[in-house]
Amino acid sequence: MTSPENSPAKQLTLSSGLIVRELSNYGELKQACQLYRGVFGYTGEDESLNPRMLSSLLRHSGSVVGAVDPSGTVLAFAYGWAAVDTGDDPHVYHFSQAAVVSSVLQGQGVGRSLKRVQAAMAERSGAQRMRWTYDPLMARNAHFNLDVLGACGRWYTPDAQGLPGTDRVTVEWRFTDDDALSSPQTAEEARTPHVPVGELRTDANGTHLGVPAAKPVDPDLAARLRQQIRGVFEEGYAAISCFRTDPHTAVYTFLKD
Repeated sequence: MTSPENSPAKQLTLSSGLIVRELSNYGELKQACQLYRGVFGYTGEDESLNPRMLSSLLRHSGSVVGAVDPSGTVLAFAYGWAAVDTGDDPHVYHFSQAAVVSSVLQGQGVGRSLKRVQAAMAERSGAQRMRWTYDPLMARNAHFNLDVLGACGRWYTPDAQGLPGTDRVTVEWRFTDDDALSSPQTAEEARTPHVPVGELRTDANGTHLGVPAAKPVDPDLAARLRQQIRGVFEEGYAAISCFRTDPHTAVYTFLKD
């Protein structure tokens, strides 16, 4: 069950004085676009956002939320849109395309607050679930998605951005769900064994895979780990946790989905 701390909220005021809320006026949307390019280091024409597009999202079942300081400066930002799953379980969900947080706010809970406010916006269009993607070799992002928010990694897409090495895991976050796979209590840190990088191990608590705590720079190691993670998903598992077990190693935990 989603905890009250992680439940949707239309607006949040943080202890730092930041207000996390829907962005609406042109100036805020322009700041959000500039923050997006700055945080990700984007410079190409195919890597940009513009306020007109964000304004259209707001008018057509999309979400544009940000963390705004007392002076009106946008220091964090997320956006997404309504989508439909037409599979065996047809439903509306909200796809969160990106979330960016200024470097001065990293590790202060701002990202979690963005997701909660974005979820509240998603509910307005009838969604009870939100999806987004992350790089499976970014252990810090995996931990935030799986353990902090309690989302579940359900799908693996090779070369998701059209280029080799851009594999992505799609997570699903259900706002009201008693599915054990979606609970942040399913795999506690104390039950996560230390597993060396590249080793798969199964015990009573699930299947575990050791990955580097920081994204590997060795392309051969990265390719091998991506293949291992992909293989686990193809066997019908879902990712439920990723805890760091020492300064250099993080361990994924998977359960049969």
